Amino acid sequence: MKFVVFSDAHIGGKFNEETFIEGVKYINEIDADYYIFTGDLTDQGTVFEYELAKNKYLPMIKKPVLLIPGNHDVKNVGDLLWEEYIGPRYFVHIDKTRKVKILGLDSNEPDQNTGRMGPKAIERIYKEFEDLDDEWLKVLVFHHQTLPIKYTGRERSAVIDAGDAIKAIMDCNINLVLNGHRHISNVYKLTDGDIKTLIVNCGTISCKKTRYHEEYSITTVEFDEEKLHAKIEVLLLKDNTWVTKFDGDIVEHVIPDDFGELEATIIQIANTEISRGASFSTDIFTKGVQLINSIDCDLVVHNGDITNRSYVREFNMARNYLGLIKHDMIVVPGPKDSFPLGKDLYEEYFGPTESEYTNDKMKILGINSCILDEKIGRIGRNTCKSILENLHSKNKINIIAFHHNIIPLPRTKHDSELQDAGDVLSLIVNGKLNLVLTGAKNTSGCWQIDDTVFVNAGTLSSRSYNNRLGNSFNLIQVYRTKKGRYYKITEFFFDIGESKVIGEFHIYD
Repeated sequence: MKFVVFSDAHIGGKFNEETFIEGVKYINEIDADYYIFTGDLTDQGTVFEYELAKNKYLPMIKKPVLLIPGNHDVKNVGDLLWEEYIGPRYFVHIDKTRKVKILGLDSNEPDQNTGRMGPKAIERIYKEFEDLDDEWLKVLVFHHQTLPIKYTGRERSAVIDAGDAIKAIMDCNINLVLNGHRHISNVYKLTDGDIKTLIVNCGTISCKKTRYHEEYSITTVEFDEEKLHAKIEVLLLKDNTWVTKFDGDIVEHVIPDDFGELEATIIQIANTEISRGASFSTDIFTKGVQLINSIDCDLVVHNGDITNRSYVREFNMARNYLGLIKHDMIVVPGPKDSFPLGKDLYEEYFGPTESEYTNDKMKILGINSCILDEKIGRIGRNTCKSILENLHSKNKINIIAFHHNIIPLPRTKHDSELQDAGDVLSLIVNGKLNLVLTGAKNTSGCWQIDDTVFVNAGTLSSRSYNNRLGNSFNLIQVYRTKKGRYYKITEFFFDIGESKVIGEFHIYD
């Protein structure tokens, strides 16, 4: 079965009519089962633009198209005009013959570039897909990007509750997510260890605001009859050339019965927030360290926010408290360690803000992702270049550690991640780094994108934990299997004496 997907026409604004007509010609020629438009039909959401779209440009398309609005369509009360001129702002399309279900949602906030799914939309995802048999192909469509995208500048205007959306996508084993918004095509394979989800971003069909060397494009997604294999191609309208973005299986690798040799064990902590204030619990920290010291591991990684406010006394306390950990340890700063005074104190008490650890099993680069006195972070192009130059061993596990998360976290607002998250994520994934350790927002989580595992730590000793089970740390075990590496991530809720496996990933060589 085949999908034709196009997006971001921006009729009435920076609209390239010639390219739109050329794109429509191809859409009409392509024999597909489903034709989907992922938003920004108009540029300013005005009556004039909607009339142009409905009366002049949409009739050029001779195929039945499923449409959802974009942020530009809901400007100037355009959400009401969409319903008058186009129809509902969401749709459910069910093809019982092919066993395909497509849910289109409105992710927009009127007159805002950022998006929000909202509780009702998240609930709708579960309602439509959670109990649907996995024989069905499950497709979710909304305008805003789910993951950061390369060549789009500062990470902004995303879905602010993207973490909840991603959790719903993973929980419901959705096979395909279609987005627009950023005017450039992109494909990632996202999984929590079960079924792969293809996250597909479409470029613009006709807006003159283009990204990097890609100008105007149309995307096709094709699945085999068993829904086990997918091929994604992008038609570049300027050059009339097809580019293959993905061609592979969408079923995740099976967890092996025999894990093989234990290659490395890492304990990941974050957000100790050591201070004399009420936010830090000495008893909890001590209890956590006792358990950490009882576990045989190669390394402890602290992913930042060591202190609470970068005060001198906090750095003094932190050095003493962290000294109780008996394992080798690498630390990176978080925003709470990077207030003006902390910039100097960090290096005095813990050494360089960027560090390195290596043994015969793995190599880790500790990266400073903080910006002075800011919550948001940044890696930077020079550091990205350094990562590629230093992490390229085929025989070792290549790991980077920094504070700010790249993958949106559930139950949090997606608003203080890396400024250059799109470029960093692309570098990590295309560079085939094995493991990325982060520690933002006191919330744990783990995911696999393409062949890279991402793990975010909760909080070891801050009272500001974001789960019902309390403070925690992650135990990451890496096994060498016959086909590749198996990663097992266990979260320890040490104050209540419980633990649970939060991720298992088998990545083939």
